[in-house]
Amino acid sequence: MFYNYLALAFFIIIGLLIPTSIILTSKMLGRRVPGNRVKNAPYESGEATIGGSRDVDNEYLPYFMLFLPFEIVIAVIILWSTVARGIGYNTSIEIIGLAILSMAMALVGYKFVRGRDG
Repeated sequence: MFYNYLALAFFIIIGLLIPTSIILTSKMLGRRVPGNRVKNAPYESGEATIGGSRDVDNEYLPYFMLFLPFEIVIAVIILWSTVARGIGYNTSIEIIGLAILSMAMALVGYKFVRGRDG
C-alpha cells in the first residue's frame, strides 16, 4: 500500500519537475529583446488601430470551458470501467451519478451561454 502512494508521489514530482525545468531553461537561455513597437503592432490594412490587440471577443471560449470538464469526466468513467471490469466490480451508483451530474451541468452551462449570447 505504501509503495502505491510512493509511486504516485514520484509521478507527481516528475510530472511537475519536467515542465518546470523546461520553462526555467528556456527563460534562462532565451534572449530578452524588448521588441519593436511598429513590428509588434496589429496589422489593420494600413489604417490606424483602435484599441489593443487583445480586445477580441472570444465567442467560442465558453463552449470550450464547458466541454473540457465534461470530457475529463468521460475519460475518468472510461478508465474506471476498464479497471472495474478487470477486477470484477459492478457499476456503482456514484459513477452513474457522476455521469448524470456532468451531463446536467453541461446542459445548464450551455443554457447560460446561449442566454448570454442573445
